[in-house]
Amino acid sequence: MAQLLFLPPLAAAVAALLARSPWQAALGTAAGAALLLAGAVLQASSLPAEAWGDLLRLDELGMYFLFIVAGVHLACSVYSYGYFRREMEAGRIGAAKVRKYHIWINLFVLSMVVVVSSHHLALQWVAVEATTLFSAPLIYLHGDRKGMEAAWKYLLICSVGIAFAFLGIIFLSRAAGDIPLTYTAVPLAAGHLDPRFLRLAFLFFLVGYGTKMGLAPMHTWLPDAHSQAPAPASAMLSGVLLNCAFLSILRVAPAIPGTYASPLMILFGIVSIAVPAFLVAVQRDIKRLLAFSSIENMGIVSLGIGFGGAARPAALLHVLNHSVAKVLLFLVAGDLILRFGTQRIRKIRGVLRQAPLSGFLLFGGILAIAGSPPFGPFWSEFGILAGGVAGGHLAVALFYLVLLAVLFGSFLAHGSNMAFGEGERNTATPAEWWCLVPACALLFASLWMGLHVPAGLYKALEDLSSMVSFS
Repeated sequence: MAQLLFLPPLAAAVAALLARSPWQAALGTAAGAALLLAGAVLQASSLPAEAWGDLLRLDELGMYFLFIVAGVHLACSVYSYGYFRREMEAGRIGAAKVRKYHIWINLFVLSMVVVVSSHHLALQWVAVEATTLFSAPLIYLHGDRKGMEAAWKYLLICSVGIAFAFLGIIFLSRAAGDIPLTYTAVPLAAGHLDPRFLRLAFLFFLVGYGTKMGLAPMHTWLPDAHSQAPAPASAMLSGVLLNCAFLSILRVAPAIPGTYASPLMILFGIVSIAVPAFLVAVQRDIKRLLAFSSIENMGIVSLGIGFGGAARPAALLHVLNHSVAKVLLFLVAGDLILRFGTQRIRKIRGVLRQAPLSGFLLFGGILAIAGSPPFGPFWSEFGILAGGVAGGHLAVALFYLVLLAVLFGSFLAHGSNMAFGEGERNTATPAEWWCLVPACALLFASLWMGLHVPAGLYKALEDLSSMVSFS
């Protein structure tokens, strides 16, 4: 039953609340993450799974996003044990705040499980708003002025965005009349919906959930929030939260005419790639650099959905490839920040000489997120490009290619300077295997996805793409 998937993160949050030490809380989080992933595997054989009337219905598309949530959560829960132990040893954080981290991160995961399982658009809206409320304390976890500013900026901008999405629900309700606002009923009745209110609804959904997704120009909360949150929380924000907002847009796509929706998706997609292309080269903070990369990659998936055709399954594949590569980079960034005592890119130098494994993971992750072969993002980005050309969007596809080339050069320059550049030798405690093993697994996964995209996975994504096609 779909509602049983709520139990692991909920139980882990309660365990963290009752734990006497941060390490007991960390053990509960890791156990909850493992149980969530195991529950998703068991549930995958009996889809769709319905519960509580029209409120919950976990289908194949929701399961795909749930697997990403569960996998990323498991990797980050293992990493967080070693990460926070090093932070406590360095005096950067206290035991009480580590326990609070585990409480909030599990509630955050619980809200995302509700997002991917929601069948009613109103419940999905509530769940997306809950992700904001549960993740804001993670941004302010260290309790400093910058964290406070970033958390309030996150709450304010995302709350305005979610208000726009609520207006989208109101317009969709007006267009649907007596039709239930479920993601199965609305597309079936698309031909009977008032087109004026339907178009307004999609525009407000795209702007509202696009704010939470990090699409430009509504992206301004994202660099600050990602730079202030602890590394495992930043990885969760970038690796899965943005995906959940994207899923919320996809749920209404089948009811919207493609002639109206596709140009909007293409416009927001290309703007979201162009903005980082101009800003990545001048970034001075490693986590802000990765945050702008998240904006770019959300633009890429939006562009793929807008192109349609063969670009659509490639866009869904890129959701997975981006999550794997970006989580890897945030985990490595957390290690480097503790090792060098700074987030300033110009002060992180010679990583390959001082910490060969961390340097290898860093440079491999930079190559992956920049779309270099033989890593997974190369194929999904290439699939979107090929789909755009085949779909007749030649000019946009060429502009997309130019922007990718600019971004590749900027990321390669930053990565080369950090990995190979000359710098002072540091004496910080080396990373623990708790931190290195999840990062190694993610780099291997990205490499494997680049060398051999499983035929079964791509066939499944082609089937899923039919569920997000515009009418």
